[in-house]
This record gives sequence, C-alpha cells and structure tokens, in this order.
Amino acid sequence: MAQTDDKGHGRREWRAIWVCPTDPWSTQFAGASQLLRLERHIWLGQAEKPRIEVVVGITSLDAAQGTPERLLGLVRQHWGAIENGHHHRRDRTYREDNSPVRDPNATPSYAVLRAVAIFLAGQHKRAQKCPQTYHLPDFHRDVRFAINKAIAWLTKAYVPP
Repeated sequence: MAQTDDKGHGRREWRAIWVCPTDPWSTQFAGASQLLRLERHIWLGQAEKPRIEVVVGITSLDAAQGTPERLLGLVRQHWGAIENGHHHRRDRTYREDNSPVRDPNATPSYAVLRAVAIFLAGQHKRAQKCPQTYHLPDFHRDVRFAINKAIAWLTKAYVPP
C-alpha cells in the first residue's frame, strides 16, 4: 500500500493504492501481472465530508517494476496529462463545461465533434513549417477565414512531414 495527501487548487486529496499479484489466466487479460485498487478522498473547499472515489485496474507491470508507490505516481501522471492536455483544450477553447446543450443525444455528438476538431488541429499543426508556434486558436482562425482551403486540406491524404 502507498498513499499521498495533497493540498492545492482549493481542495485536499488523499489517495491510497493497494496492489496484489495476479496472472493472465485468472483475469482473462493478456499480460496482467497485478490488480490495483485506488481510493481517493477529495475535500472541496472547506467541506467536512469528502467525495470518495474507488477505481480498480489491471497492470502488466510486475511487483518489481510496479511498486505501489510507482503505480500511484503513474496514475497521477496519467490523469494530470489528461486534465492539463485534452480536457484543458476542451474546456478553455471550446468551453465544454459551459455548453448550453443538455440533450442526452446531442451532448455526446458535440463531444465527438470537439475531439475530432482537436485531433485535426494537431494533425494540421504537425504539417506546419514551425509547429511549435502554431496553436489551436491559429487553426480556428485558418479554418474560419479560409473554409475552402480547410475543406481541401481535410479531404486530401495526409502525408507526414
């Protein structure tokens, strides 16, 4: 077992992870080496009672490679990358959390369209002469003011630079 206790961003988070060895035959997951149980207790603001989340998982890392401390760090890095990468783009650029769409059928459709737009912007960024200075707002500007060019770009085969 390993645990962390962090404060920041207006909340306190306590995390603990438990691991146990397993094998691919008993789990029916190829390469499975360990089962894990991650528990998070999250206090928002001055809340007295935490929100509790329990997550279970399977890893191919054996006990030597995937110590509880390392697995806890890897899980944290994984969610940090999602929150700071993909979700940040969705929320800041597309204001997904503020979307007025509440229809249960339309919401997933809009989410897919946003994900496709982010993917296409990434592909377009890699095709630029100076990709490190080309960002999502640049892609939106290029697409908005040159729609025919954008459609032509989307319909041609992608050739890696």
